[in-house]
Amino acid sequence: MNQNKKIRVLIVDDSILMREAIKNILEQDISIEIVGMASDGKEGVQKALVLKPDVITMDLRMPIMTGFEAIQNIMSGLPIPIVVVSSMDSTVVMKALSIGAMDFVAISGDIDVIAKDLISKVKIASRVKALRRLSVKPYIQKVPKPPRGKAASKMIAIGVYTGGPQSLQEIFSNLPHDFRAGMLVVQHMSKGFIEGLAEWLNMTSHLHVQVARAGDIVSPGTIMIAPDDYHIRIDSEGRLTLHENADKAVLHVPSIGLMMKSVAEAFGEDAIGVIMTGMGTDGVEGIRAIKGSGGRTIAQDEHTSVVFGMNKAAIDSGSIDEVLPLGGIAKRLVELVKE
Repeated sequence: MNQNKKIRVLIVDDSILMREAIKNILEQDISIEIVGMASDGKEGVQKALVLKPDVITMDLRMPIMTGFEAIQNIMSGLPIPIVVVSSMDSTVVMKALSIGAMDFVAISGDIDVIAKDLISKVKIASRVKALRRLSVKPYIQKVPKPPRGKAASKMIAIGVYTGGPQSLQEIFSNLPHDFRAGMLVVQHMSKGFIEGLAEWLNMTSHLHVQVARAGDIVSPGTIMIAPDDYHIRIDSEGRLTLHENADKAVLHVPSIGLMMKSVAEAFGEDAIGVIMTGMGTDGVEGIRAIKGSGGRTIAQDEHTSVVFGMNKAAIDSGSIDEVLPLGGIAKRLVELVKE
């Protein structure tokens, strides 16, 4: 986007007080322009088609047409980046993400508390390309949970940020129930929603997805997602440890880079690193460590990325073996694990 061009935003919310509050917050930033407001999902869809805003802020619980229905309509037709702004629990957030919302800002208490988060996420959304929503995966009936105590012999480390929940769902839902590697994931997202993400991914995958705990052993067919506020590391026996952010120089907690470095040290040539869509450069040093240890490295390609940032930095570093579209990553992981 041209830096001199304002970010055109459509606000959709059934509360006139919330519409005005969101408008007042966003207009504090001179780079943002409110081009329209709508009081329900149906009006929001109609105005989106006419105004073609750069970003839409969307409430979820509205009369006539809910925010969920509006998101589905918009993302199946003329996709526009949508930031959900609503009071919600993690289950509601994951449903919104699964149908195409790009990000979310949870409303709790004083609206002024969310101002910084809202402006930041609208700006990020304005810089990404919205993709037509992939078909929503049905809930999957699982095979019996794999036995605990024995670590996987191969370990996959995945780092992802903006656009991550939908991308992880696409990969995990296409891995077979007999997939024998273990997986560690760092997904940067707002605090308090990792448990909901793990639960949602678990319901749409043949594999077992959960938030990691200290002392867990990553067994075959198990996917562990790093919890809020802790860095995650793994040892050669597949056992996880959680660490507070003692190194204040580390920007993100949890850190993709620190997680991947531990996978490289513990599993060497049996490590596989995957760096995906997201803002920033977290993970570059980690993916370089996996490459240096003899492991294999994959980056998601630009075309299927919501934000070609972390993966571009990893590719530019020379540490990536293969650049693949999102739809090809699961198939390639199956092939690598069988080698």
